[in-house]
Amino acid sequence: MFLLLILLASWQKPNHSNSSGLTVYAFLNTECPISQQYVRRLADLHQEFGKSGVRFIALFPLRTDSPAVIEQFRTEYKLPFAGLPDKKARLARQFRARVTPEVVVMQSDGRVVYQGAIDDWYVDLGKHRPQAAHAYLHSALDALLNGRPVTEARTEAVGCLIE
Repeated sequence: MFLLLILLASWQKPNHSNSSGLTVYAFLNTECPISQQYVRRLADLHQEFGKSGVRFIALFPLRTDSPAVIEQFRTEYKLPFAGLPDKKARLARQFRARVTPEVVVMQSDGRVVYQGAIDDWYVDLGKHRPQAAHAYLHSALDALLNGRPVTEARTEAVGCLIE
């Protein structure tokens, strides 16, 4: 399984460097309304941190999320980075990701430096704030790129269960 993570970490589209050594794995689900609503936020983070060499990869652990369904989702919701099926939710299980959306930030040495919610916009299923009060993923990436420790390395994501 670790080999698969190394292969994923080394995969990149042409002209997208990973000079930071950081990769954000975003577990998404094409049928989950919360995943759908977070794509714009992920796109904004990709736009901001991709310039600093952070790579973003979406992983889809739902069995029905075939490559064609994932590509349709990427087009419909304007997801600007690669989306790959997580067959049999193997990576989700390895990372112990429980819900979609949930993110994992990994350094090039394979160490997980942040895992959890993108932010705290959603407080429970069907319940969200007018806007997020804490931008966990943004804060983690900002800290890592500026040589500071991540203050909250683990948060609880709210979303659709990965089964």
